[in-house]
Amino acid sequence: MAAPTIETAVMYTTLFVGVYWLIFAVGYYGPWAPRDGPTKRQRPNVPSKRVSFANRCCSITHALTDTVICGYIMYIYQTKSDVSGRTFLPIAYDQPSDPAFHWVLPVLMAYCIADSMFMAIFEKDMLMTLHHIAVVVGVMPLYLAPHGWYLCIVSTFFAEITNPLQNTWAYAREYGPKTLYEALSFPFTIAFFLCRGILMPIFLIDFFLFVWLEKRPTDDAATQKSLKISLVIFTLGWFASLVWLKGVVGGYLKYMKKKRMADKGKMQ
Repeated sequence: MAAPTIETAVMYTTLFVGVYWLIFAVGYYGPWAPRDGPTKRQRPNVPSKRVSFANRCCSITHALTDTVICGYIMYIYQTKSDVSGRTFLPIAYDQPSDPAFHWVLPVLMAYCIADSMFMAIFEKDMLMTLHHIAVVVGVMPLYLAPHGWYLCIVSTFFAEITNPLQNTWAYAREYGPKTLYEALSFPFTIAFFLCRGILMPIFLIDFFLFVWLEKRPTDDAATQKSLKISLVIFTLGWFASLVWLKGVVGGYLKYMKKKRMADKGKMQ
C-alpha cells in the first residue's frame, strides 16, 4: 500500500493542531472551566487553574484518542500478522502503510507541536518541549516510509495509556482536591513505573532485535535507515523519561514517609 506523502503529513498535522486549540478554547471558555485564581501553594511557573484545566482537556483527549485507536489497530494487525520470523515478542512491526490509518500518527505529532506552542506561551518546560520535538523527528520518517509505521503505533499505545491518569493526578496535585491527589498517587505511581520502567525497556529490546538483527525482505535501504534513526531517538527519549520516573517514584516515597510521620505524631 502507498505510503503517505509529506503533503498528507502537513495536512493532517495542521488540521489536528487546529483541533487542539479548539478543544483548548472549549475547555477554557466552557461553563465547566474553573474561575478561581491561583492558590497560595501554587508554584510561580504553573499557569492559572483555568488555563491548566483547558490544557489538561487537550492532553486527555489526545491520550484517549491515541490509546483507543492504537489499541484497535494493534488488535486488527495482531490477528493477521505473520510473526514466524520474530525472535522475541510475537509482533510484526514491518506492516505496510495503511491509507485507512494515515491520520492516526499526525494526531500524536500535532499534539506535540501544539503542546510545545502552549508551553512557549503559558508554561516554560524545556525538557518536555525537547521530548515533543524528539517525538515528531522520530515518528515522521516512519510515517512516510512504506513499512515501519506500526512500530510507532505500538510505541504510542504504551506511551499514552497512563496519560489520562497522569493528567488528572498532576492537576489535582497543583489545584486540588487533595483527596483526589492522594487517592490517585498510588495507582498512578504503579502504572507509570510498570509502563516506563518495565514494559518500555522490554519493547525497546524487541525493537532493537527487529531493526538490527532480524532480516526483513520487505524493507528497502531507506526504510531500514528510518527505522534505525527512529529507534535511536525513541531510546534517547526513554532515557530522558527516567528523569520523570525517578521524580514520580521518589516523590511518592517521600510523600508516604511524611504521611507516616504525621500519622505517628497524631498517635503520640
